[in-house]
Amino acid sequence: MSTPIISQPESLKMARSPIFYTGKNNTLTNDSLDSMNLRLKIWSGTSAPTPYNYILSKSYSINEVINFEISNLIKSEFLHNFDIWNDIFYTQSPEGETLWVSAGGSDWIYSDNGLAPEEAVIGSLTNFLCVDGWSGKTNPQNTEHSSVSLWTDRKRYVLESNYEALAIYNSVDNDFGFITITWNNGDSDTFFNIDGISSTPPDPVSGNTQDLIIYAGVGPANLEANAGLDAVIKPSAHNSGDWYDVILRETDGTEITRVRYELICEPKYTPYQVAFVNRFGVADFITFFKRSDESGSFTNEQFKRSIYQDGFTSASLQVGQYQDFNINSRNSIRLNTGWVEENYDEVIEDILMSENVAILLDGNWVSANPQRGSVDYQKEVNQKVINYQLTFDIAFNERTLIR
Repeated sequence: MSTPIISQPESLKMARSPIFYTGKNNTLTNDSLDSMNLRLKIWSGTSAPTPYNYILSKSYSINEVINFEISNLIKSEFLHNFDIWNDIFYTQSPEGETLWVSAGGSDWIYSDNGLAPEEAVIGSLTNFLCVDGWSGKTNPQNTEHSSVSLWTDRKRYVLESNYEALAIYNSVDNDFGFITITWNNGDSDTFFNIDGISSTPPDPVSGNTQDLIIYAGVGPANLEANAGLDAVIKPSAHNSGDWYDVILRETDGTEITRVRYELICEPKYTPYQVAFVNRFGVADFITFFKRSDESGSFTNEQFKRSIYQDGFTSASLQVGQYQDFNINSRNSIRLNTGWVEENYDEVIEDILMSENVAILLDGNWVSANPQRGSVDYQKEVNQKVINYQLTFDIAFNERTLIR
């Protein structure tokens, strides 16, 4: 007796890498898998849509295996913004940043060792959670992400005025309970939103995608604005060069992981803050502290006009024979990180691999495209001090054109 089996995705998947549903029926000599229909629902929040987003069909198999690769279909459903950057305490992830995917109601037609073909609903298909991230070359199967951390490991250099939010995978299995803020001088406090009243994140049991990926406002300016924190925890009580650890803990207090934020003073240059969707498909932030250069690239179109002239009238030299039109400019900004640690190579890779990048200009996040090409990942043994320089093209023309 042989019936088909299926390989299906599980939470948390990265949609910029392959995601497979694979059915097969080849245990016995005359087994066959004749056709397969995959019905997908993709949604944000808690309520699944009534209609299917996609119905995929294959009426043939290869070695009695039928395979569907669905990552591009999921990827088209994501939405991104960086509006969570200055939120206080915990906040839900933006709607559309994290998605549920369901293949319930899918079916196949198969033969059990040469018996008459029969149709059956594919059973035991579970929903899985998906983000707009990617898996690296060491993880070609895009295995599920299970860690609470949704960032690359690094010390974060920040101005006291920087807002930053930290993305967290808030699954039941991770048992994420609360955060402790601890300064280098020993000052420490639980991450409260109202002093002594609430320190718990959103409940992952809700099944809401926005509660399963959450953000914690743990940047210096976020902490300063948090009325639930003791005065000694706020950055205004500390000096440049001081640092604090954001320690994520389980409900019983066991440490899960920590992130270090170091306060930097930059008296000479104007720092720029950059936001990007990182390899885990969530918003991440970095500040470029050192020299910046802005340039404009101007474009135009031109035509040769006919200038009237007769025996009595001379053409005016103020009216050009060659006329420019559709003149515009697109600006670029070249930024330098300043001295950073060796593990910043992964942050630079994240920025250059990201399809959603923005620069904070005059209090607004403005979309930008990093100029890509080759980059040298620096090592302390070679460069002694490490600084990365990146150039970003602003994703808008200086003059708005509707044509």
